[in-house]
Amino acid sequence: MTIKNLLLGSAAVLALGTTAQAADPVAVALDTCDLLNITGLTISSESNCLKFEGEVTYDWVYGNYDVNDDVAGVQNTTSDVAWELTATATADSDFGPAFAVIGLEGSSTDSTGGGVDSIGFGDAYVGIGDSSSTVLYAGKKGTIGNTDDGETLTAVFSVELSDALGGNVGGHVIQVMSSLGDGATAGFGLEDLDTTNNATLVGTVAVSQDWGAAHATVAFDDVLLGGGAWDLHTGGSINADNLTFQGAFITNEASAWQAILSASAEFDMFTLAAGLNLEPASMWDFAISGVAAIDDNTTLTAGFTVNEASAWSARLEGEFGVSDTLTADAGVTFTSASTSTFDAGLTWAPGGGYEASVGVEAASSGNYSLSTSFEKAFE
Repeated sequence: MTIKNLLLGSAAVLALGTTAQAADPVAVALDTCDLLNITGLTISSESNCLKFEGEVTYDWVYGNYDVNDDVAGVQNTTSDVAWELTATATADSDFGPAFAVIGLEGSSTDSTGGGVDSIGFGDAYVGIGDSSSTVLYAGKKGTIGNTDDGETLTAVFSVELSDALGGNVGGHVIQVMSSLGDGATAGFGLEDLDTTNNATLVGTVAVSQDWGAAHATVAFDDVLLGGGAWDLHTGGSINADNLTFQGAFITNEASAWQAILSASAEFDMFTLAAGLNLEPASMWDFAISGVAAIDDNTTLTAGFTVNEASAWSARLEGEFGVSDTLTADAGVTFTSASTSTFDAGLTWAPGGGYEASVGVEAASSGNYSLSTSFEKAFE
């Protein structure tokens, strides 16, 4: 028990004792954030706990080509700042925690005419309810649709599903999520309400237990206009000792579809994984990888991917612990287009959520880049 809790408890006992003996009770202000079990960077008032979290990142890159368009022979630099700040105010209510979330995000990028700054809202919504029962959300927020398991378990090269729910979800929303017990949840909502005279109806169910997880989400677009467009995403995973099997499937009203299957096996020193993506017209992508922990400071990873057009890429990379705060990495990539790329970097993570890195990349074409990155997250 901390000294703070001991003092608060003593004050409460003293207040109760005084109340029993006096006509006017003694008010004791217990910390709101402690009562609501909210930790992190917080400020509390009499009834609300205000929590802050966010991140700032800075990246600078120099090379003999445009790192975005990969135009050879063009000397170029890029300088990018990105940040996000989220504040959550929570108070107790008869229906569970009542909360408001405001998220701001911004960036500052270089251009031929000088820096370009932008700022906007990420999330901005209100909610009420306990996550162990039912929660109601309203405002600007992401979708409740579940699109997990949409990529393979492979390292280096990841094969991913398309965005099954399209772009007409999230935004301005009214949503309800409920816990059904035993790891099961269900929810529905009206999303994309910022589109005039329109809405997308989203329904989702999921279960997560020791054996694995499964979920399904369906989104009906233009429900206020009687539209017939819909998207379905379903997937899941099964755990069996050191084996994990994962799969996902998407389809829509036009009978377009995509499926992904993946598996991984963990052993004492290494992990093997493979994944296959299937699409109509005999289109497919396959990836395989192996990760070996040589010792506490050295990890080697190899990966290979190929598709129906026989285009392939292979990569070998290593990560080496130089000290408790310094990590080095290096890798080489080969492709069926007879190109190769070498990259290496150093990452310094002294603690406190701060991380800085420097890297170099060189291609067989003669292109190269030097990069630095700095970031700090807080909560």
